[in-house]
Amino acid sequence: MNSKFERVSRDPGFAELFSLSRRRFVARNEVLIEEGAAADHLYLLMSGLASVRYSGAHGAELLLAYLHPGDFFGEMCLFPGAEARSAKIQSASESTVLQIDYRSFVELTRRFPSLWLELAGQLAERLRVTNHRLSAMPVLHVADRIWLVLAEMARNTAAEGPSGDRVLRLSRKDLGKLAGCSRELAGMVLQDLARAGRLSFRGHSVVIPVSALGAPLAAA
Repeated sequence: MNSKFERVSRDPGFAELFSLSRRRFVARNEVLIEEGAAADHLYLLMSGLASVRYSGAHGAELLLAYLHPGDFFGEMCLFPGAEARSAKIQSASESTVLQIDYRSFVELTRRFPSLWLELAGQLAERLRVTNHRLSAMPVLHVADRIWLVLAEMARNTAAEGPSGDRVLRLSRKDLGKLAGCSRELAGMVLQDLARAGRLSFRGHSVVIPVSALGAPLAAA
């Protein structure tokens, strides 16, 4: 089980959160939240993968992050001053989500304040990861930036198989967007990392051994 979802599901308020929520099964590429739309629900990703995308100033769509099981999303409009969705959330695979209206969630947190702490902790972690990635863009070599993105995703992905391999399903184009490079360059770096033994390929997926996550790229 994904460690983040395991932590959330152990929260004392999770059983009531589950009972008050609508459980939804979504197909790949289904839009869960439209940027700019009115907001009245919070979501929790139970399984699958979702992307966070934002329309840039010139109309180009920016890929900001991926969401993993255990991640809340759609939370910004819980706070004063935010009246519309700030980004588009789209499923990147077949997924399962819980959907709960804001009023029910706020009432629930009065009895289970630990749910607020979990939500705040996730917001702080996303900000930390985003700041880390943005600060690394100008100074790190593209290979290091790509490994940073892959390692971040791998740590949030449930292990597959007894060896603990992490299987990541993302396109070269999306990897390039997250790492600040072209799709072609992202593909070349992936091939270099495969030759160095840091990863392998399984069809269109990238497989990262758990043993590779603890070592810096320079050690390859």
